[in-house]
Amino acid sequence: MELKFPVILEKKEVLIKNARIKMEVPWPIQIQILKGRNKKARYDNIRRENDDYVAEVEIEVNRENKFHVVDTWKKNETYIKLIRKVACIRAKKEVAIRVFSEFHCSSEKAETFDDYQFVIPGAFYNKNDTDQNGQDDYLGTFEQDYKDDRNPNLSVTGFAKQDGQFVSLIRADVPKQDTTITRKQIEDRHFVHDTDIGSLGIAPSLNKMNEFLLRCNYPFFERNSFCLNVDGSEWAAYRKMEEGEEFEVEYILQFGNAKNLTEASWKTSAFQMKRILNDNIKHPFGLEETIPYRRELLHNSFRDFPGKRNHPCGYVCHFSPRENYGNQNVLEYGFSGNQTMICYAMLRAAEETGKKEYRENALKTIQFFVDHCISKSGLPNAMYSVEKEEFVYWWTGVLMPFQYSENREELEKFLGDQVVGAIMGIAEKLKGTKGNYCRTMTEAMYYLMLCFLEEKECGELHKDWLDVVVAFCDKMIEIQNEDGSWYRAYTMEGVPMTYPEEWFGKNVIEQGSGTIFPGEVLALVHEYTGDEKYRSALCKAADFIMDHYVEDVLYLGGLNDTTHKKSVKIDAVGVMYNMRTLLLAYETTKKERYFYGAKSAAQILASWTYLWDIPFDKNTLLGKNDFGTTGWAGCDVIPGCSYVDDEFVEFVPDLMRIAEYSKDKKLSILGKIVTLGMQHGLSMPQRMYGYTMPGIQCEGFLTSLWLSDTNDLDFSGAVAKNKGDDNDTCNGLINGQALYNLDSLKRRYHTLDFNQIIEQIFAE
Repeated sequence: MELKFPVILEKKEVLIKNARIKMEVPWPIQIQILKGRNKKARYDNIRRENDDYVAEVEIEVNRENKFHVVDTWKKNETYIKLIRKVACIRAKKEVAIRVFSEFHCSSEKAETFDDYQFVIPGAFYNKNDTDQNGQDDYLGTFEQDYKDDRNPNLSVTGFAKQDGQFVSLIRADVPKQDTTITRKQIEDRHFVHDTDIGSLGIAPSLNKMNEFLLRCNYPFFERNSFCLNVDGSEWAAYRKMEEGEEFEVEYILQFGNAKNLTEASWKTSAFQMKRILNDNIKHPFGLEETIPYRRELLHNSFRDFPGKRNHPCGYVCHFSPRENYGNQNVLEYGFSGNQTMICYAMLRAAEETGKKEYRENALKTIQFFVDHCISKSGLPNAMYSVEKEEFVYWWTGVLMPFQYSENREELEKFLGDQVVGAIMGIAEKLKGTKGNYCRTMTEAMYYLMLCFLEEKECGELHKDWLDVVVAFCDKMIEIQNEDGSWYRAYTMEGVPMTYPEEWFGKNVIEQGSGTIFPGEVLALVHEYTGDEKYRSALCKAADFIMDHYVEDVLYLGGLNDTTHKKSVKIDAVGVMYNMRTLLLAYETTKKERYFYGAKSAAQILASWTYLWDIPFDKNTLLGKNDFGTTGWAGCDVIPGCSYVDDEFVEFVPDLMRIAEYSKDKKLSILGKIVTLGMQHGLSMPQRMYGYTMPGIQCEGFLTSLWLSDTNDLDFSGAVAKNKGDDNDTCNGLINGQALYNLDSLKRRYHTLDFNQIIEQIFAE
């Protein structure tokens, strides 16, 4: 690795060469004055101190302000560390600044920006272009920056495909402090702020076709962002500087070889796990202590409606944690209200505790689903409205309020004006169409099959349950496409849903995102029946996944809902389902190709997962309760890790099996921090978060801002809140997934002590 400081007009810039990657920094220091000018500077002088280079420059801005910058460059074989100290040596009046650098990167064989791929953890994968129209699907531009608190690995990575080289720009020192952003600051867009949060980003070069930029800002600058508005408004923070005041910030430039984008991303995640991860996550309670509280919350959410047609019953667990269980009466099968998952958790609870009412309520819930919620085609319905005594369609998850009201004013109380404005048109297009998502159908059937197997193990055979699952699998085989794919959604007769395109996809990659789901239930039915047709369908789906998603890191379609733009989006849950399906295909065939895909997905999941605890204002809900983000995964690329949610825990058992098979200790540690870290936000007697009862955990938490520029602050939901808030929504999926994980770990490893689990996995 070469580090040089070429002289340009008597000043010094920076030139770095590593293998076939060249990096130029023509203006090492840029200082932007709030409401003033941007001043670019090269170094005045360079001196050697042992093996380090100390570069200095004095920068005068508007003759009123003068700054002294000292950059210390430290080099080893694989990375360069930059320690930046900025001091204000003259300030005739109050001044606020933002300091930044842009690194111009190019590889030998690259000819255009198309020859590069990127990972910005939790936000930008490859090019975020699954509709393949040549531009980012969400912000519409490749010029993207993300605040440090929206960056789980504190890194951005550029990969040169033809040269097999990558470079990552990393915030080396972990941010320690932040304060709540005010309504006035949001209105101003550029403002003075007391924060240690910077930003990292990428952009195409404006000067050379074969070049891209990596850049760092301190404090943060997001040139295009959904933090404030659906229009992608920019915003930036500035640090107030007085004469004699100084600050320090550190960065790393990591270089390396990689055969693909996944390996480049994983090498950076592994590097950061070694540098900044503290996997010794502590709570005032143990994992075992959480189980009875989570179970009781689910049990107490059971509702029986004997006065309604067909006597519906189930777990109605959509509610504000500050208002007990609320009055909602929609029974949701799959996704955020997954009834059969809850039933499986309660059947396991009954087996462990001997509480008959756990089992009785689960059996009632399953029987209503089996007897009354399956269409003639064998496909299950998703949601039953007890009040309307009929099935309702499409509006799951964050968009549940569309089930209750078509009045815009009322909708905005739940979702805010920005989301309602973005979704109302699609809602009109979906009206009158009866159907279900592939994810929702599969989840309901997967956990129904687990319930069947659990009961059979206890001596009870429910043949009608098995018949429903087998009929579903047979229908899925019937409608599986020749290329192995399934569509994202179907009518209740099994006809593919493709309109509107924003919701169901524009091409085979997006429309075929339903492929990632059915494998889990097909694998169970194959194992139980021995019928080869179920394994064959699973393998055809796995082949489609390998061909379309793995190599180019285009994991999409895991979530049913969206806030705006498009429903088929790159998300963390899409990675999880790809990982599970490929793992099951490997376990049933032992084909290494499938295991390679499963491990690749697991490695990308590390980029979605926070390896550090972001700072919260101590006056916020999360700040008051010492909420830690380590182990939490971002939701999808639209919030860009402004929001973390609860789904990763369900897939920890899959991740741990991959760690076993590959003997990769870092993957097992990832499973550990997810399981332990995602107990934050759970109300327990030792730490209640102000919730009405123990066992409550919200659907998600705000790690930054998300569509927060609004005048209506009274509604409940994930958007238009501030950093440090919860999303004020609890649903059945949360505790069901957490209980499934803990139960699966106990069954396989006979302990919830992760040190013992990891010791078992890696015992000689």
